[in-house]
Amino acid sequence: MTTHFVYSTMPGTTPLGRLRGKASRAGVPLSYVGDRERVDTASWPFRAPLSITHHLFQALKTLGPVRLYDWKERTRIRPEPGDILIGHPYPRDPGRVWNRACLAEGFKVRIALTPVHHGMPEICLDLDRYLPRCDRLLGITGPYWWDTWEQSALAHWKPKMTPVDMAIDVAHYPRVKRRFNPPGQRRFLFIGNGEPYKGAHLLSILFGRAGTSCVWVGADRDFEHLDPRPAMTLAGAPLERLAGECDVFLTMGVSDANATTILEAMAWGFPVACTPQSGYHRIDELAMLSTTDMRHNLAVLERFQRAPEAELLALADRARSLVERRYGFDRMCDTVLAEVSKHVGP
Repeated sequence: MTTHFVYSTMPGTTPLGRLRGKASRAGVPLSYVGDRERVDTASWPFRAPLSITHHLFQALKTLGPVRLYDWKERTRIRPEPGDILIGHPYPRDPGRVWNRACLAEGFKVRIALTPVHHGMPEICLDLDRYLPRCDRLLGITGPYWWDTWEQSALAHWKPKMTPVDMAIDVAHYPRVKRRFNPPGQRRFLFIGNGEPYKGAHLLSILFGRAGTSCVWVGADRDFEHLDPRPAMTLAGAPLERLAGECDVFLTMGVSDANATTILEAMAWGFPVACTPQSGYHRIDELAMLSTTDMRHNLAVLERFQRAPEAELLALADRARSLVERRYGFDRMCDTVLAEVSKHVGP
């Protein structure tokens, strides 16, 4: 039995490796990653999605041989009896490797592993064409989406679903936020893109009402009342400067599966406020925002502005502890292995 694992990867670092990678993604039948069973992922960047690939590739090897494919490849997988397919579908292109394999014959089991949410179902809708052939959907999704899935337009997916919590390696996210600006002078931070599902437009409305601005790292369009900053590597001195300038992390997702930035911000020591549609709800360490009630949101901002520093530090302590306990890769790997293990053997 071989497990065929399809997810985001990196090409080789040699000139030949880079050329092979470009050719593979263009449709030439070459491996994007080189020797599929011996890919060295140890030096890959520690942020998602590559962090997910690294940890799951190693975990799946405990069950037997694993071959790794980049999700953009167009190669055809030729399975042997008993082989397992698991990985990330590629949207709106049936020629990509996981999509193609899912619709082909010969696999013992087919498993999709992908972020899912239903606030804007059109984002995930392409998966609907593959789900009848899937034995299981491992949905990377937050508790809000899982708890409300049966009330969604995609409710018919739930019998095949297993929820998978997002994860980070907290060792790569040092506690950098240890002091706060004085009450009334605190600044708010958002990290992400401006696509509608992320809710940057709602932050623009909120901070227009508040009469101030929010720092936006990763700004890719022009929204009023947001202080745009380019995408940057959030580590070392740039991260330390950002932690000195900003005090509270906000995100107002409209349909965000399980925002990784929330886990990163909690690990760094920022208090966090988010909408349930960012994937998280009923978590004491998070302040809840609303996608519709701006008066409520203004009150949340005011509480953070006026809270004693000791209260914010205590909240940050609890939040980082939560990430360490619940959102590590050991938990994600255990969830995935438990599902794949059901299909190992005769």
